Amino acid sequence: MGAAEKSGELEDLRRRLSRLSGETGALAGTASGVLSAGVVTVPEVLAPLFSKRGLPRGTVTAVVGASVIPMSIIAEASRAGATVALVGLPRLNLAAAVEMGADLSRIAVVTEPGVDRLEVAAVLLDGIDLVVLGFEDRLGPTGASVTPARARVLGGRARKQSSTLMVLGDWPGTATRVRGEVREYRHLPLRRSGYGRIGGFRVDVQVSAPGARPVSEEFDLVVPGLGEDGVMHLVRAEEVGAGGVDTASARPSLAVAN
Repeated sequence: MGAAEKSGELEDLRRRLSRLSGETGALAGTASGVLSAGVVTVPEVLAPLFSKRGLPRGTVTAVVGASVIPMSIIAEASRAGATVALVGLPRLNLAAAVEMGADLSRIAVVTEPGVDRLEVAAVLLDGIDLVVLGFEDRLGPTGASVTPARARVLGGRARKQSSTLMVLGDWPGTATRVRGEVREYRHLPLRRSGYGRIGGFRVDVQVSAPGARPVSEEFDLVVPGLGEDGVMHLVRAEEVGAGGVDTASARPSLAVAN
């Protein structure tokens, strides 16, 4: 890609960003419901794992493992009023995010960011509350890596603009790191693990923040029962089967992804 063509694509991206900001009234620093505590909102059940009960603005968070964790954060942030941009994640299951309550009118998707997705992410950090950066194409992971120098540049851009960068994959340097690992699947009708249709799963989530001890907890992904209102959501593992969640009546969902 020539310099002129690259410059033209970035300028087009800036125009699209300006339209998105105008339509939602949510330029970075003005989105309702996400700025009072200086964080981008995460699901309430995950909040205790983060020192500020959310993703601090102006920082980088690296997420690896079970995709239900970033999807739940994307869903909750957009539902709470933040603008979200997805860069280089053509295989992310947006249907699952919708089933978790995502507001698609606040989510911009750049499925093919070109050869320099880091520069695209940098542009989006100028006016989006939460930029989610991935390193895959339609065939799977690209195998691309980020140098410490480029990581520092993007971290500085997020800090300057008070935006939040969430990277799906490894990230060099200082960042909050979240790991999700699926422990077991729940099957319907509810008999025992390994039998019946998949209706959810248990995931172990660990959060490591700079200067703090790692914290972890187990959660279950559950969906509303037939005829019930609500969205697919995470609950603490001890609440499942203890009167907090009726897993026997929960319906399976085609959008469930780990």
